[in-house]
Amino acid sequence: MVRWVILAVAVVGLTALATFTVAYLPDSESGALVPAATPKGPQPKVELDQPLVYEFGKMSQHSIGKHTWKVKNVGEAELQLWMEGKPTCSCTIAKLEHGQKAVVPPGESTDIELEWNTKDFERENYSQGATFGTNDPGRPLFHLTVAGTVARAVIVLPPQMIQFQTVSNEETQKARIAVFSPDRPGLKLTKLSTSRPDLIVAQAAPLSPEEAKPLKAEAGYRVTVEIKPGMPEGAFQEELVIQTDHPKQPEVRLALVGRMIGPISVVPEGLRIPDVSSLRGAQRELILLVRGDHQTHFEVAHAPAKFQVEIARDDTPTLKGRYRMTVTVPPGTPPGPIKDSIILKTDHPKAHEVRIPVNIRVSRTGAA
Repeated sequence: MVRWVILAVAVVGLTALATFTVAYLPDSESGALVPAATPKGPQPKVELDQPLVYEFGKMSQHSIGKHTWKVKNVGEAELQLWMEGKPTCSCTIAKLEHGQKAVVPPGESTDIELEWNTKDFERENYSQGATFGTNDPGRPLFHLTVAGTVARAVIVLPPQMIQFQTVSNEETQKARIAVFSPDRPGLKLTKLSTSRPDLIVAQAAPLSPEEAKPLKAEAGYRVTVEIKPGMPEGAFQEELVIQTDHPKQPEVRLALVGRMIGPISVVPEGLRIPDVSSLRGAQRELILLVRGDHQTHFEVAHAPAKFQVEIARDDTPTLKGRYRMTVTVPPGTPPGPIKDSIILKTDHPKAHEVRIPVNIRVSRTGAA
């Protein structure tokens, strides 16, 4: 066992000695040990005019950027440049195809251009780049990178939707949003419009420095959306359209959603029948409650095709301000989903319209 251990140590020692002998050979004149890989004679030398990483700051989605580095050969022999592997962006070396080499004589320069497309990225640490090989013994490889922040061209906070929750249609309702552009601080809002301009209006004013700071925005707008009294009762989904001068995003659309309550309530809030027989049809009753027992006249302005809607006042003495609405889905209604609304016009001074959502599925052999 001891002999085997001694033999193993000897093998390791001989291997190390052989490695040392290959890596270092005696100089023919002085006899000193020098690295065997050290080339002799004139050599090229890479010099870049800029840092390896180019910080472009902020860019919007679906934008194309370009940046150029100048590579100079400060050595005494021809410098060769080529691309190593596949780049993460479109790159050009002196306008040569991938796989070819650029040859730079001593004292001369060539350009390396990196082109990148932000596409639909949205990140603070966006980074793209490419690795290049050279015949410079002191710098056989170098990596060029472009880095920065990529965001939507126009940012709206909160995004996509303005939620009003449950609000009264007897009072003015307001909501505010912020609109700004990370790459265009001078963004202009050219037009604001809504799907109900008679009842919903929007106005813009510049963000104050105190408002812009927590948003990390240099400048932007505060947009105030105002819903005037008189909106129809029930759930609503309207739209705000913001038009801008940003070439990458000239328009932004936001949903305005919520539920309006007022002097007239509907119980239940909508007409929902999950399974109606096309052969038999169906009938449901909803209750209209008018606060203050204000005598109100209802007129059906819209209902799904062939639906019958009848409204009658409930004269029960203990049930003041109560109306019964009977909705009939007639036999023979074609099978399929029905998503619509029943719209009632009224003569109530504070509730001119009531909308009741309809969600029904008609089948050939339904249960209803």
